[in-house]
Amino acid sequence: MPKRSIDATAKLGENVTFNGDITIQKGVIIGNNVTFYSNVIIGENTQIFDGAVIGRPPIRVGNTTRPIDVGSSSVIIGAGCVIGANVVLYTNIIMGDDVLIGDLVSIREGCRLGKNVVVGRGVMMMYDTTVHDRSRIIDGAIITGNMLIESDVFIGPGVNTVNDNDVYLKRFDLIPFEVKGPIVRRFAVIGTGANIAASVEIGMGALVAPSAMVTHDVSAWTVVAGVPARKLRKINDEIRLQVLHHFNLSDEDQA
Repeated sequence: MPKRSIDATAKLGENVTFNGDITIQKGVIIGNNVTFYSNVIIGENTQIFDGAVIGRPPIRVGNTTRPIDVGSSSVIIGAGCVIGANVVLYTNIIMGDDVLIGDLVSIREGCRLGKNVVVGRGVMMMYDTTVHDRSRIIDGAIITGNMLIESDVFIGPGVNTVNDNDVYLKRFDLIPFEVKGPIVRRFAVIGTGANIAASVEIGMGALVAPSAMVTHDVSAWTVVAGVPARKLRKINDEIRLQVLHHFNLSDEDQA
């Protein structure tokens, strides 16, 4: 029998479906027509809006290239989070406290979100991606699989990221399946509609201009723009130090 631990202070809407073990802590609010799969833990005072699906298992039908590794078949959502309407969270997801997930977001299996992360409406976040504390991903961005986004990063609307430069052969299983998403270091800003290629590293505090096509690594505290993206200038030292000092970091901490 499934184990259900639902605190007496939790509020459940109509037509909420449980398909396995669940823990719902105090002060949680669940909207109408929400579906929970097995092994879900919802932290205190979290709110989940109508139509959300939590813990959806990934399923192959034999025609996909990437093998599926479900890992831990659980979803852990921290305290004080907001999960928007019609959000789909796959299994094996861990989310910190005070995370905001906008309406219509899809987050695939294996993702890890730190505290105070914001994921805007309609964002698609692929498998095994990690987003550290306080980073913001704005509406409509596509965050590829196996990507790392460090703390205090801003990713603008409609940004596209990819993790595979060999899809031409890989889709036919002619070479081994290996992918690596971009790395976005702390304080970096990715402008609206930018495109970031596989394996690229965006350095600490770098700024990628809107609509840029980034095909090579970007140095720390550098502004790039264009197609393909090229260096325009360095971030002003006064601005760089202002950011670092705000987080009690010294100039030596920037690397």
